[in-house]
Amino acid sequence: MLCALGVPIGISSCASSPAPANPPEVDRCTFDAKVYPVLARDCGFPACHGDPGRFFRIWSPGRFRLSEDTELLAPATEEELAASFERARSMLAGPADPEDSLLLRKPLAAESGGSAHFGSDNLGRNVYADQRAAGWVAISEWAKGETCP
Repeated sequence: MLCALGVPIGISSCASSPAPANPPEVDRCTFDAKVYPVLARDCGFPACHGDPGRFFRIWSPGRFRLSEDTELLAPATEEELAASFERARSMLAGPADPEDSLLLRKPLAAESGGSAHFGSDNLGRNVYADQRAAGWVAISEWAKGETCP
Protein backbone atom coordinates (compact mmCIF):
# COMPACT_ATOMS: atom_id res chain seq x y z
CA MET A 1 0.00 0.00 0.00
CA LEU A 2 1.36 3.39 -0.97
CA CYS A 3 0.87 6.30 1.38
CA ALA A 4 1.24 10.02 0.79
CA LEU A 5 1.58 12.14 3.94
CA GLY A 6 0.02 9.32 5.97
CA VAL A 7 -3.02 9.12 3.69
CA PRO A 8 -3.58 5.81 1.91
CA ILE A 9 -3.57 5.74 -1.88
CA GLY A 10 -5.72 2.74 -2.61
CA ILE A 11 -8.11 0.57 -0.63
CA SER A 12 -6.17 -0.43 2.50
CA SER A 13 -5.07 1.94 5.21
CA CYS A 14 -1.64 3.16 6.25
CA ALA A 15 -0.02 2.05 9.48
CA SER A 16 0.59 5.71 10.37
CA SER A 17 -3.12 6.67 10.29
CA PRO A 18 -4.19 8.13 13.64
CA ALA A 19 -6.54 6.12 15.81
CA PRO A 20 -9.95 7.65 16.49
CA ALA A 21 -9.95 9.76 19.66
CA ASN A 22 -12.26 9.04 22.57
CA PRO A 23 -14.27 11.89 24.06
CA PRO A 24 -12.83 13.24 27.30
CA GLU A 25 -14.40 12.63 30.69
CA VAL A 26 -16.21 15.84 31.61
CA ASP A 27 -18.59 16.67 34.44
CA ARG A 28 -22.26 15.93 33.83
CA CYS A 29 -23.43 18.12 36.73
CA THR A 30 -21.71 21.20 35.26
CA PHE A 31 -23.10 20.35 31.85
CA ASP A 32 -26.66 20.18 33.17
CA ALA A 33 -26.35 23.37 35.24
CA LYS A 34 -24.25 25.64 33.00
CA VAL A 35 -23.67 24.25 29.52
CA TYR A 36 -27.01 22.71 28.56
CA PRO A 37 -28.90 25.99 29.08
CA VAL A 38 -26.37 27.78 26.85
CA LEU A 39 -26.56 25.14 24.11
CA ALA A 40 -30.37 25.05 24.27
CA ARG A 41 -30.53 28.85 24.01
CA ASP A 42 -27.78 29.45 21.44
CA CYS A 43 -27.71 26.27 19.36
CA GLY A 44 -30.94 24.30 19.75
CA PHE A 45 -33.06 26.07 17.12
CA PRO A 46 -34.94 23.76 14.75
CA ALA A 47 -32.96 25.09 11.77
CA CYS A 48 -29.66 24.56 13.62
CA HIS A 49 -28.72 21.88 16.17
CA GLY A 50 -32.32 21.17 17.06
CA ASP A 51 -32.64 19.65 13.58
CA PRO A 52 -33.16 15.86 13.79
CA GLY A 53 -30.79 15.40 10.83
CA ARG A 54 -27.73 16.86 12.57
CA PHE A 55 -25.17 14.75 14.39
CA PHE A 56 -24.55 17.43 17.01
CA ARG A 57 -28.02 17.69 18.40
CA ILE A 58 -29.58 19.46 21.37
CA TRP A 59 -33.04 18.42 22.56
CA SER A 60 -34.77 21.09 24.62
CA PRO A 61 -38.05 22.61 25.81
CA GLY A 62 -39.80 24.69 23.19
CA ARG A 63 -37.81 22.95 20.45
CA PHE A 64 -37.70 19.39 19.14
CA ARG A 65 -38.08 16.79 21.87
CA LEU A 66 -36.41 13.41 22.07
CA SER A 67 -39.75 11.67 22.58
CA GLU A 68 -42.96 12.61 20.84
CA ASP A 69 -44.70 11.94 24.17
CA THR A 70 -42.93 14.86 25.88
CA GLU A 71 -44.92 18.09 26.05
CA LEU A 72 -43.28 20.83 23.99
CA LEU A 73 -42.71 23.19 26.95
CA ALA A 74 -42.07 20.55 29.63
CA PRO A 75 -38.68 20.73 31.37
CA ALA A 76 -35.87 18.76 29.76
CA THR A 77 -36.13 15.06 30.53
CA GLU A 78 -33.25 13.01 31.92
CA GLU A 79 -33.03 11.26 28.55
CA GLU A 80 -32.76 14.60 26.70
CA LEU A 81 -30.08 15.86 29.07
CA ALA A 82 -28.10 12.61 28.80
CA ALA A 83 -28.34 12.52 24.99
CA SER A 84 -27.38 16.21 24.67
CA PHE A 85 -24.47 15.64 27.09
CA GLU A 86 -23.12 12.72 25.06
CA ARG A 87 -23.41 14.63 21.78
CA ALA A 88 -21.65 17.68 23.24
CA ARG A 89 -18.96 15.50 24.87
CA SER A 90 -18.33 13.77 21.54
CA MET A 91 -17.62 17.16 19.95
CA LEU A 92 -14.66 17.56 22.37
CA ALA A 93 -12.89 14.42 21.07
CA GLY A 94 -9.55 14.74 19.34
CA PRO A 95 -7.34 17.66 20.28
CA ALA A 96 -5.48 17.80 23.58
CA ASP A 97 -6.60 21.41 24.12
CA PRO A 98 -10.41 21.61 24.42
CA GLU A 99 -10.31 25.07 22.82
CA ASP A 100 -9.24 23.35 19.58
CA SER A 101 -12.27 21.02 19.65
CA LEU A 102 -15.17 21.35 17.23
CA LEU A 103 -17.51 22.28 20.07
CA LEU A 104 -15.50 25.42 20.84
CA ARG A 105 -14.12 26.34 17.42
CA LYS A 106 -17.26 25.96 15.31
CA PRO A 107 -19.43 28.66 16.96
CA LEU A 108 -16.55 31.15 17.22
CA ALA A 109 -16.06 33.87 14.61
CA ALA A 110 -13.22 33.14 12.15
CA GLU A 111 -11.34 36.32 13.10
CA SER A 112 -11.23 34.99 16.69
CA GLY A 113 -9.85 31.58 15.69
CA GLY A 114 -13.13 29.90 14.81
CA SER A 115 -13.73 27.54 11.92
CA ALA A 116 -16.25 27.10 9.14
CA HIS A 117 -19.53 27.35 11.03
CA PHE A 118 -22.53 28.24 8.96
CA GLY A 119 -24.65 29.34 11.91
CA SER A 120 -24.54 33.03 11.09
CA ASP A 121 -27.50 35.29 11.74
CA ASN A 122 -29.12 37.59 9.16
CA LEU A 123 -26.31 40.13 9.69
CA GLY A 124 -23.57 37.54 9.05
CA ARG A 125 -22.49 37.32 12.70
CA ASN A 126 -21.41 34.00 14.15
CA VAL A 127 -22.76 32.56 17.42
CA TYR A 128 -19.87 33.95 19.50
CA ALA A 129 -17.80 36.92 18.35
CA ASP A 130 -14.83 35.98 20.55
CA GLN A 131 -13.65 34.00 23.57
CA ARG A 132 -15.12 36.59 25.96
CA ALA A 133 -18.73 35.71 25.04
CA ALA A 134 -20.47 34.35 28.15
CA GLY A 135 -21.82 31.26 26.37
CA TRP A 136 -18.42 30.40 24.91
CA VAL A 137 -16.79 30.85 28.34
CA ALA A 138 -19.31 28.50 30.00
CA ILE A 139 -18.67 25.78 27.42
CA SER A 140 -14.90 26.29 27.57
CA GLU A 141 -14.71 26.07 31.37
CA TRP A 142 -16.71 22.83 31.33
CA ALA A 143 -14.55 21.41 28.53
CA LYS A 144 -11.42 22.22 30.56
CA GLY A 145 -12.69 20.26 33.55
CA GLU A 146 -14.89 22.54 35.66
CA THR A 147 -16.98 20.52 38.09
CA CYS A 148 -19.97 21.28 40.30
CA PRO A 149 -19.13 22.22 43.88
